Amino acid sequence: MQNIVPITDLQQKTKKFVDRVRKTGVPIVITQRGRAAAVLASAEQFEGLLLKLDETTYPDWREKLQRGLRDLAEGRFIELEDFLKREKKRKRRA
Repeated sequence: MQNIVPITDLQQKTKKFVDRVRKTGVPIVITQRGRAAAVLASAEQFEGLLLKLDETTYPDWREKLQRGLRDLAEGRFIELEDFLKREKKRKRRA
């Protein structure tokens, strides 16, 4: 699967490429005049990137990451489904 697409192809087949990115999760590099000009990525991937960038703006982000990795290695975590259930209950009580 080719992940580099000229902008003219994107103009002609936008829906096809958007559907492909959403289905596969693989970003597509858009070229203009033979050079990379933009990237087409899913909204989920883009939001994740923004969150990562935001997290790394905090001066103590490395410390927080190390603490999280230690907690994970030592089994101090909860599954996402359990967390979401707790949050739902907490919101109902509020």
